[in-house]
Amino acid sequence: MALDGARGARDEESREKKKKKKRRRKEEEEEEGEEEEEGAEAGGSPSAATMGDGDAGGRGLAGARPRGTERPSAVHGRLVLAFAVCIVALLAVTALAVLLSLRFDGCGPGAPGGAPGLPARGGNASLPGPARRDPQAGGEASTPGAPAARPPSDAEREREREREREPEREPEREHPWTHLRLPGHLKPLHYNLMLTAFMDNFTFSGEVNVEVACTNRTRYVVLHASRVAVDRVQLAEDRAAGAVPVAGFFLYPQTQVLVVVLNRSLDAHRNYNLKVVYSALIENELLGFFRSSYVLHGERRFLGVTQFSPTHARKAFPCFDEPIYKATFKISIKHQATYLSLSNMPVETSVFEEDGWVTDHFSQTPLMSTYYLAWAICNFTYRETTTKSGVAVRLYARPDAIRRGSGDYALHITKRLIEFYEDYFKVPYSLPKLDLLAVPKHPYAAMENWGLSIFVEQRILLDPSVSSISYLLDVTMVIVHEICHQWFGDLVTPVWWEDVWLKEGFAHYFEFVGTDYLYPGWNMEKQRFLTDVLHEVMLLDGLASSHPVSQEVLQATDIDRVFDWIAYKKGAALIRMLANFMGHSVFQRGLQDYLTIHKYGNAARNDLWNTLSEALKRNGKFVNIQEVMDQWTLQMGYPVITILGNLTAENRIIITQQHFIYDISAKTKALQLQNNSYLWQIPLTIVVGNRSHVSSEAIIWVSNKSEHHRITLDKGSWLLGNINQTGYFRVNYDLRNWRLLIDQLIRNHQVLSVSNRAGLIDDAFSLARAGYLPQHIPLEIIRYLSEEKDFLPWHAASRALYPLDKLLDRMEKYNVFNEYILKQVATTYIKLGWPKNNFNGSLVQASYQHEELRREVIMLACSFGNKHCHQQASTLISDWISSNRNRIPLNVRDIVYCTGVSLLDEDVWEFIWMKFHSTTAVSEKKILLEALTCSDDRNLLNRLLNLSLNSEVVLDQDAIDVIIHVARNPHGRDLAWKFFRDKWKILNTRYGEALFMNSKLISGVTEFLNTEGELKELKNFMKTYDGVAAASFLRAVETVEANVRWKALYQDELFQWLGKALRH
Repeated sequence: MALDGARGARDEESREKKKKKKRRRKEEEEEEGEEEEEGAEAGGSPSAATMGDGDAGGRGLAGARPRGTERPSAVHGRLVLAFAVCIVALLAVTALAVLLSLRFDGCGPGAPGGAPGLPARGGNASLPGPARRDPQAGGEASTPGAPAARPPSDAEREREREREREPEREPEREHPWTHLRLPGHLKPLHYNLMLTAFMDNFTFSGEVNVEVACTNRTRYVVLHASRVAVDRVQLAEDRAAGAVPVAGFFLYPQTQVLVVVLNRSLDAHRNYNLKVVYSALIENELLGFFRSSYVLHGERRFLGVTQFSPTHARKAFPCFDEPIYKATFKISIKHQATYLSLSNMPVETSVFEEDGWVTDHFSQTPLMSTYYLAWAICNFTYRETTTKSGVAVRLYARPDAIRRGSGDYALHITKRLIEFYEDYFKVPYSLPKLDLLAVPKHPYAAMENWGLSIFVEQRILLDPSVSSISYLLDVTMVIVHEICHQWFGDLVTPVWWEDVWLKEGFAHYFEFVGTDYLYPGWNMEKQRFLTDVLHEVMLLDGLASSHPVSQEVLQATDIDRVFDWIAYKKGAALIRMLANFMGHSVFQRGLQDYLTIHKYGNAARNDLWNTLSEALKRNGKFVNIQEVMDQWTLQMGYPVITILGNLTAENRIIITQQHFIYDISAKTKALQLQNNSYLWQIPLTIVVGNRSHVSSEAIIWVSNKSEHHRITLDKGSWLLGNINQTGYFRVNYDLRNWRLLIDQLIRNHQVLSVSNRAGLIDDAFSLARAGYLPQHIPLEIIRYLSEEKDFLPWHAASRALYPLDKLLDRMEKYNVFNEYILKQVATTYIKLGWPKNNFNGSLVQASYQHEELRREVIMLACSFGNKHCHQQASTLISDWISSNRNRIPLNVRDIVYCTGVSLLDEDVWEFIWMKFHSTTAVSEKKILLEALTCSDDRNLLNRLLNLSLNSEVVLDQDAIDVIIHVARNPHGRDLAWKFFRDKWKILNTRYGEALFMNSKLISGVTEFLNTEGELKELKNFMKTYDGVAAASFLRAVETVEANVRWKALYQDELFQWLGKALRH
């Protein structure tokens, strides 16, 4: 080591260098004032973490060593003695350094005066080493070119102003690495990332060179890093100025950051190059850079793939892992030649080496955030096509899936969708290529990485010979969603996670708009949106434990919490309401302006509101979109509008609004609801009708608790509000108006549109569930369904009946409810019958509405015990078993499998289990697994629950669905609830970090618990668990309390009415 044994002529040179450095340090100390002492104050001397030998410019113990003062004329004996003293001193210093290092390592951040501890690895503690001194501190990093300058948006300017204000308040005295957000002193401009992946032992090494701009003077470089072992850190200003001395570095796992401590401050308004050399595992989990596998020809093959959203890029390389920090990226991946590598951009060059390795160098990306950076290492094959504008589209999947053509449908519609979005948004797709990657294991349906979108196989591979229309629709909508993200999310990115709905809400809304482009006859945005988005999210948002669509993100756990159906589905519903009251063409022009102004940058919700207000203004309308929409995005929940006829004044109505809550008692418990008077500006569309005629639509803006309005009403005329359910609210009426609407449905339902009929059904069931309506009103409404020939009202009724069925399915009088529903279904079931043949692609367009209606009615008939339905299902499944030929129509296979398993003996369960293992078609695999949960045999259900945690048998992402489906089975509800509690630690370890997977599991297992005993068990369990997923558990408690309350208040009323209805 250079500082340890220098003598003779080098002593003099060394002494001169030390004198110069001492003078320089003194000058720096005079400039920096108290800043030099700050390392000892902040977190207990970060430099202490790195004391050791090796840094020529370091302070540490090397700076404390006694200088040699012997003259050249000293006698030989004194030289020997001096040498011996030096050796002893060296040993003492080394021992002291080790002791100090051990002491530092033992100090947690909470200890008085303690320095940050080591990163937690959870079983992989061998990889990250202790915090250490850099042996080449201050070495020079590579200098990539800076990206082209672009004027910042209002959102970026505001964010920068906030960050620039922070240093003026002496931020470095507050330990900048302890905050949720990065301190903002440094801004990344460009990353050069070089990776070497070892797929034989699932590790990788990396070197990242980051060009950063210093916006405020600082002695610390703070960036994100988690679960990586940092080997070396170097910092340089430029090749002429040379190295910046690094005192040391440490990982701070509490905020998942790497802190680099410098010997001098970085100057504002200058650029620097940071180099970090590190290594890590290719994890066997679902986040960061992780591994997956599949079996081909009896051989297990592995692949490595990334999932960085929202905060997991830091697990794959040290980076500034916040959406606001956009930069360009140049990625190189070295791997064995038997694999191929993919990333966001095309491969620029590939360098082959003699030892069987190859390095792929990818083109530089545009400005982008870290969370949608991506790469993959696999031995897949692909099919490809090209759009009209020259974008290369490839679909990569397992070789056998590509050979069967399972990816052809996805490839075909992706090409069409890119062309559709380019035309709709008037903004070209920004990259030269888009790869779609189908992987066996992934935490989500898909991830929109720019240029490399990753899908779980079940959401992109489609085998026409075994896929139903429902499955085709699922695949279509996931792809439409992810392609939309290439604009909303990738090209224009939310400033911070509080507005994640700005990307997820738009992508979810365009699922329906884009599918309408592909299949115009399906009417997705006008019809299916209601049942699949609006009705579903209003169930969740009607809880007192809900939250605003834009919510503050104050700590790391809040980031995961914002990714829920409120962001996705409520965001989409609000966007749909906005498009309808603005007018679709004006709304479209506003979106075009928004994307053009903010492309390659970040935007906040006010940027969107301002752009849309300007679009309206150009069209001659002056509406302050922000004023209207802030009430919908910054307040939780939604209103119920009540329209009452005024008996004292002719042609006058009273319109009131109040916050809709399912469990009124929960409203009194929630402090935030007690202290707030919720009001919304509501675009209430309204019509007046009678048995043969409906008036033209009018719009009333309701902004007060109670308002009087003049409307001409003849005797026998009814009112209908929220036409086609374009607004995000419910509508209630006086009982007279409800009676008139029910009479209208029974006499001539077609006077009301399909969407209005579906909306009435859902509103009535929800209002009754919350106690706003008598329990029999929704059941009277569905009496008209025997004449209903459209799919949507049946679908709305089926979805509304489902939670009511689960509340009643373990009660003695359940058969009364069951009989009533069968009576409403019987006529239509007989009319429609069963499908005769399977479908091919050419029939999908024409048959969708009719076949989905038939499927819905068959599902209701079999679920509620129609004898003919049960007999038909049993016959079909028995024929399959005896002939080993599956002749069950594709669109009802899941219904037949489930019904057969529930009715027939254990041999059928074993047969389905065998088919689940043997099939390679992912769509078939999914419905076979779900069918196994339908058994009435509790032993088989317990066996399946235990098998679900074996990743070799059931994929990680599918295990959640197994547990939830068992919980929906009345014979397995208590088994799933017990299994969930017994295995909570395992389940939380597996899914705890994966956005809303934990939330989905908690909700799915608890949502139909409805006894006092089960409520007590839930509350007791919450006392013992370790505090994670707190919001999900609070929501679960509120749901179960509402279930218990409903049974206590309304079940007798319901059964009394049902008994009378069946006798007449």
